[in-house]
Amino acid sequence: MEPFRVAFFYPGTNDDISWSNAWWDGAQAAAANIPNLELEFVELLNEPDAYVQQGSAFADQGYDFLLFAHGAMVDPAIQVASNFPDTQICMAPHHPAPDAPPIPDNMCWVEVDQHNANFLTGVIAALATETGTIGSLNGFEFPALTRQPEAFHLGARCVNPDINFEQEYINTWVDTAVAKAAAQSLIAGGADVILSATDQAVLGIIDAAQEADTQVWVVPSYYDSFDIAPDVVLTSAVHGLADAGQVMIERAYAGEIGPGSYHQFDVTNTAGIIAAPLYDNAGVLSDEDWAIFEDIDAKVRTGEITIPDETAGDPTIGTSGSAASIDVTALGCTPR
Repeated sequence: MEPFRVAFFYPGTNDDISWSNAWWDGAQAAAANIPNLELEFVELLNEPDAYVQQGSAFADQGYDFLLFAHGAMVDPAIQVASNFPDTQICMAPHHPAPDAPPIPDNMCWVEVDQHNANFLTGVIAALATETGTIGSLNGFEFPALTRQPEAFHLGARCVNPDINFEQEYINTWVDTAVAKAAAQSLIAGGADVILSATDQAVLGIIDAAQEADTQVWVVPSYYDSFDIAPDVVLTSAVHGLADAGQVMIERAYAGEIGPGSYHQFDVTNTAGIIAAPLYDNAGVLSDEDWAIFEDIDAKVRTGEITIPDETAGDPTIGTSGSAASIDVTALGCTPR
């Protein structure tokens, strides 16, 4: 049986306990179901030229399916797909804009509404904060990333519309020193729960929290990161990337990716989009708090509470600060 060859391209590493690790996990799950699957992973890609170069190299070798797991690499994905029409290429995560130009038939969009998990962790942050101030440190400012801290803010406002929210774009995925300094500034300003909307730089945020004079909680994204620092990791925004990676490989293998198709994974259809368990820190929330969270979580999963994204909503949450102007009761929230 001929191998079915798949390559994933992403900005982190296979074992970063974050964004790239989650995609890697999904590919491994697919491999358990597809005996002739051959996998390759290209790590630490952050520049458009690198995606074009690496994607072209694998397409030229006859790989069957390429997945670009970086929300800012639309143009490279289109370029490679246009140059190699016999290779199936998918771009994740990305929601095509209504006025987006046509894409090649051999390219698909994979939208993982990872900000749904950030919304749920925002609910927990609002219930856990002692200071009334929460914050977020974010990698780079582009819509698919911006919606993550904005959804975190919205989730917190679903509980307390007047909660104070501070954020900063640190323009790095991996620089722990920059992240630590930014976290120390947030902590000095009163933030006691901090979302990490970045990658390995979360380790700097964790260092700052561990060195703080009072309890500061960190909410990593993409992966359940409790074991990294049980003393300060409150929960994690687990985005369902592993689920999406597995499903897309299986669809590609089965020939179920249609021309120019769109594949959406959100909290209503993807069980892996969650606020991770609090484990030993579950006592931070009271029984009443847990009842509030479970009620909101259930309403989000049934669609009774709707979460806007960077393309849908009034306003959308694709720009910094946009969540502050949204009436959370219009989303279905009932603040306490």
